[in-house]
Amino acid sequence: MKSIFTRLGFTFVFYFFIGCEEPFYNSYDNHFRVAGKTTIISSAALVELSGNNLLNDMKALLFASDGISFMAKNEKTLHIKGKGQLLGFIIHSNSTNDLTNGDHYVNLRPPFKEGDIAIGFYTMNWDESKGIVFYEKTIGPSLLAGKVTVLQKQDLISLTFNFTDEDGNILTGVYNGPLKKNLIYKTDHIDLEN
Repeated sequence: MKSIFTRLGFTFVFYFFIGCEEPFYNSYDNHFRVAGKTTIISSAALVELSGNNLLNDMKALLFASDGISFMAKNEKTLHIKGKGQLLGFIIHSNSTNDLTNGDHYVNLRPPFKEGDIAIGFYTMNWDESKGIVFYEKTIGPSLLAGKVTVLQKQDLISLTFNFTDEDGNILTGVYNGPLKKNLIYKTDHIDLEN
């Protein structure tokens, strides 16, 4: 009799976990990890870059820890508030609010094709009072090689990434959830020639 209840219990557990249609994600699932430190990702955004011909069809894919928020200032202009950890990719995309599904690799030399990651960066101590947002040299280590895998369905996106930075550190991570969209960051003040 005990054996029957044990089998029924295992069967119930098996069907419960296998039968779920959507995976369960807790906040720890959304993270990036580098140099032994794990950062929980609390928000993500896809931002259109404008004002610089060298960045035509480029978008910024941003991930932030708790303590940082992405907001719209003057209707659509991106404003990042707070302090914390920030990770970003500048990725080529012809679409305004979407990314192409599949594997996208770092490509540091133009011309760029759909999904190429032109620039990747992260910082463990971003602070809005310093006013630095994208790819200025003081933001932190650059990502030199690696890929992000994109699976987007309606308003949700699933991303996994694996990169090597300029210091030889491996950066890995996962993000499953919505992206804040319809934001613009003006890049006309940035000199990309230096």
